Amino acid sequence: MTAMRVAIVYNQPKCPAPREHWLSRSQPGTVIEETFKDASECGVVEQARLIEDVLRSAGYDTVLYGANVAGSLMEFLSREHPDLIFNCCESLGGNASLEMNVAALFEIAGIPFTGSPALTLGMALNKDLAKSLFVANGIPTPPWAVLSPHRGLDHARRLEFPLIVKPLREDASIGIGAHSIVDGEPELLERARFIWREFRQPALAEEFIEGRELNVAVLADGPEQFVTLPVSEIVFDGYPDHQRKILTYEAKWIKDSPYYTSTVPRCPAELCGELADPIRSLAVDAAAAVQLRDYGRIDFRVRSSDGGIFVLEANPNPDISSDSGFIRAAQASGRTYAGVILEIVESARSRAREKDHRP
Repeated sequence: MTAMRVAIVYNQPKCPAPREHWLSRSQPGTVIEETFKDASECGVVEQARLIEDVLRSAGYDTVLYGANVAGSLMEFLSREHPDLIFNCCESLGGNASLEMNVAALFEIAGIPFTGSPALTLGMALNKDLAKSLFVANGIPTPPWAVLSPHRGLDHARRLEFPLIVKPLREDASIGIGAHSIVDGEPELLERARFIWREFRQPALAEEFIEGRELNVAVLADGPEQFVTLPVSEIVFDGYPDHQRKILTYEAKWIKDSPYYTSTVPRCPAELCGELADPIRSLAVDAAAAVQLRDYGRIDFRVRSSDGGIFVLEANPNPDISSDSGFIRAAQASGRTYAGVILEIVESARSRAREKDHRP
């Protein structure tokens, strides 16, 4: 019997080509190399290789491909004829907004693939759209406004400071730094202009929730059903007292940064049942609202003043490298790294079999 052929497709990183990084301009006084490798992009290569090792050990016929240009990707698919694609693409040509287009190419080619469909990837990347879906489904999320150069700050004046300001269409905490939280209109305008200039897209201003930062990894348990893995918390014990506790790009990706060493993940988080149960329930609701598939992660804040729970984002196809938060939560549930990868593949295979059997 011929082994199933699985293509592990990842976004070809722009590194090691040097480039000036937005961090070198967004955080005055912070000493950062202007030409370091983009860790959030480069980590995908190691992730893809680990996945290939797991699948080969399980008897699959595998091929790795680093996607950079749509035409070349389609030529690869036509040449290799994979039975299934393990989709590790988070961008195309360094553009995160094209993540959904890669999945759309797989859909056009008629090849089953792991993770969320193109529509979900597009909805989740657009923070305004995702938060609107949360509200429509009764899921609490911090009040927000979209700021663009031609609209100015008008829509933000109904919000209460402090606010956190982010690029509207980025992930992996790109664009979030020590100066992302603002306490008044002059700072808000300055940060919005920075987003407009550096990322060439609108900014999202959102009421900052002072409190605990939690996240819940979800894993498919049948069509349109998810199980929640143990709740994780980002502990900010090492942060300076004067510094707002947020998970910046440095804290997430730059290992020699003091922000990285001051944000310690804890899984399982120390939660009482009165908090854990509604968080897990909201995680499943948020996953359904944006139509996540196979696996994902939902980010939360719990307000210190009254215990209010807020969904910040739903993350389709999150990082599943061996040291990622998703895998840490999976291991806390008793799963192995290989077991998680094979669960994700089996979920995609089951979906493909169901589609083949439809009349």
